[in-house]
Amino acid sequence: MKLLLFATKPYSFSVLTPIQHAAEKKGCSVYWYTASTAKNFEFPSEQLSSTQAVINYDPDAVIVPGNVVPDFWPGLKVQIFHGLGEEKKSHYRVTGFFDLYCTPGPMMTERFNLLAEKHGSFLVRETGWPKLDLLHDHRSIPECKKDIGLNPAKHIVLYAPTFSPKHNSAPHLFKAINDLMSQDWQWIIKFHDLEKQETIQQYEQLQTENFIVVKDPNIIPFMKASDVLLTDTSSVAYEFLLLDRPIVTWGAVSRPGKGIDIRSGEDLFGALTRSFLDPIEFSNVRNELLHELHP
Repeated sequence: MKLLLFATKPYSFSVLTPIQHAAEKKGCSVYWYTASTAKNFEFPSEQLSSTQAVINYDPDAVIVPGNVVPDFWPGLKVQIFHGLGEEKKSHYRVTGFFDLYCTPGPMMTERFNLLAEKHGSFLVRETGWPKLDLLHDHRSIPECKKDIGLNPAKHIVLYAPTFSPKHNSAPHLFKAINDLMSQDWQWIIKFHDLEKQETIQQYEQLQTENFIVVKDPNIIPFMKASDVLLTDTSSVAYEFLLLDRPIVTWGAVSRPGKGIDIRSGEDLFGALTRSFLDPIEFSNVRNELLHELHP
């Protein structure tokens, strides 16, 4: 079997790489095609660089975490999604690009099955989400902290805000985070690929050995090392559920019960402290939600 992995955003790599590894173990041929902002990242795997090269390769399937794919390329078009969040109406918009939707869990499967019955132009299979394969290495949190060069004895807060101006917490939480720099905690700041440069630069001014702003598009190593996730409406909160660790959100729009949701920066210290002291407080809610999204 010949596969083509189609990446258009930097975060596509961590979604598609587990598929590459699994396919190559089975003896499949795998090539990549990068476009848009994904072209800005060096990637060592075999790549195709033109439509003619794709036609000559003649893949059996084109695997896509994004929303669009050239429909004139050969091969079945397979949608695997770029996140677990499905709150946006556009998430369930049928574009006609895809022959197969590989869903991560029951909630999404049910909706797409109804759409498949209505349109009759694609299949749906519940497969899980490949990016999360990278979380299953069963290493301890201290080991993961050492891997990224941080102190295994100190708490780590991973801050991963969305980029959407309407819901982005970064401008609102900067002062509160700056005020917490005196705490004996470590911070990892992981911005969305589309975050404004002025916001990134503002946070970069705070960098110390205990406060790092990371550029790596793959958030998984930082998730594995973190004790608490701080976010807003970003779907990274759903990915973090697999670790069953505390989540603090700012202005959550959907499913605020997955952790402590705050509406003011003044509440950040209390929410993080509470999470460190009682990490299993919302464990039952997290596991119930995980069962719906990615069992």
